[in-house]
Amino acid sequence: MRRSESGKGDVEETRTKERGGGSEEKRWGEIIGNSSEFQRVVNVLQDTVDFDIDVNASVFETNIRVVGGLLSAHLLSKKAGLELEPGWPCSGPLLRMAEDAARKLLPAFDTQTGMPYGTVNLLRGVNPTETPVTCTAGVGTYIIEFATLSRLTGDLEFEKVARQALYGLWESRSEIGLVGNHIDVMTSKWVAQDAGIGAGVDSYFEYLVKGAILLQDEQMMAMFLDYNKAIQNYTKYDDWYVWVQMYKGTVSMPIFQSLEAFWPGLQSLIGDIGNAMRTFLNYYTVWKQFGGLPEFYNIPQGYTVDKREGYPLRPELIESAMYLYKATKDPTLLELGRDAMESIEKISRVDCGFATIKDVRDHKLDNRMESFFLAETMKYLYLLFDPDNFIHSDGSEFDLVVTPYGECVVGAGGYVFNTEAHPIDPAALHCCKQDNTEKWEVEDLVKEFFSVKPKTETFRKEKVDYLNQRDPFVTRTQNRINSKRTSLLHCPSQAFTSKLSILGQVFLE
Repeated sequence: MRRSESGKGDVEETRTKERGGGSEEKRWGEIIGNSSEFQRVVNVLQDTVDFDIDVNASVFETNIRVVGGLLSAHLLSKKAGLELEPGWPCSGPLLRMAEDAARKLLPAFDTQTGMPYGTVNLLRGVNPTETPVTCTAGVGTYIIEFATLSRLTGDLEFEKVARQALYGLWESRSEIGLVGNHIDVMTSKWVAQDAGIGAGVDSYFEYLVKGAILLQDEQMMAMFLDYNKAIQNYTKYDDWYVWVQMYKGTVSMPIFQSLEAFWPGLQSLIGDIGNAMRTFLNYYTVWKQFGGLPEFYNIPQGYTVDKREGYPLRPELIESAMYLYKATKDPTLLELGRDAMESIEKISRVDCGFATIKDVRDHKLDNRMESFFLAETMKYLYLLFDPDNFIHSDGSEFDLVVTPYGECVVGAGGYVFNTEAHPIDPAALHCCKQDNTEKWEVEDLVKEFFSVKPKTETFRKEKVDYLNQRDPFVTRTQNRINSKRTSLLHCPSQAFTSKLSILGQVFLE
């Protein structure tokens, strides 16, 4: 549900303008160097934001937009020239706001399985009549923000509940290694059993990979690689990815969703560049066919799906282009960026902004502009064409800051984007620990690699597990990760088109 059907850009558009629009603006301001606007919006947020309100909020959306946005802004504050509190990045007003917002979400995780409800009232907690059915991405898209909070504040509860949710999904996967689209968080029963990489599922896989990178967590990466094996064997056909029945692996929907275009970028993060480029080029052909990606595209028919012809200027394909260009320097990826800019400018530009394309077939416009267009689409486009941006830093430059726990490195690069394109500085996560082991290791490695004269006495201790007192449920589940592997799978021998002609009648009629 990175930008899923269940919420991104519908009612959230208005809420973002009222409460969170500035949050998008401040991150943008720093990435493009507009520090004065960044500082202005930070002041506005401190003066106006209050989370003690009687509002039912999406747990997923609040996390990726509000918590993730505030954390990202907090970690960019030094670069933006803000006056920092003593002890930053382990303290600061934006960090306290992020913690306050995340704490409002914690009641949603109080379930028998550890998987959260989809909605929580910010003042009253979970409504007694709240449905226990939540999409997969709504369960598994918290580890980046919540682990960052835990590492900066020292409160382990946030990371613990995010891990429990991830492991709850892992324990619920089918015998062939797939997860469905919607699950009952009280019983672990799958309510929607379509398995794929798109709407309702997408950011679960994204956060396993990015969470593994951010936290250097081998178990999270092992889970993703097991999922990836099943995805490649059951859902991949001719470098496209379709939807299948999670227990049988039979094709249920032979379609490509525009939300799935994040996948080549994710593949690049695990080094699978060849597969990533082939899939990217498939998606790029759809872009060139229509001047944008329709929400649904029927692969066998090579055309849009009825009532899914819209293109709300989503960022996924451009996001993948940014990652792949960083990995390959292939000029084809810059061509996509150029095409994207030209088509957006020509097709969707209006007097007051950029309008959603209601129908890619005739380029009729809708009377709306989604918040993710600025938060993500334009940001990824900008970064695609700005290779010298600090976001792409190779670690040759960094800052040393003093915290209550000693001196540490920040701003050395390797930023991890959450699913709303808010960058998190992984080095900062090592600044705020009572146990200095990991912090000194990171600082020493950076200094040694670039021959920087150490400024502080270093310590080398045996590395200990950050969550060495984890909840027994989490520990038990982790111990079973390597033992519950999916068996070696094989792709069907039928040709792609012949298989779809049998199993995909719902879209071929």
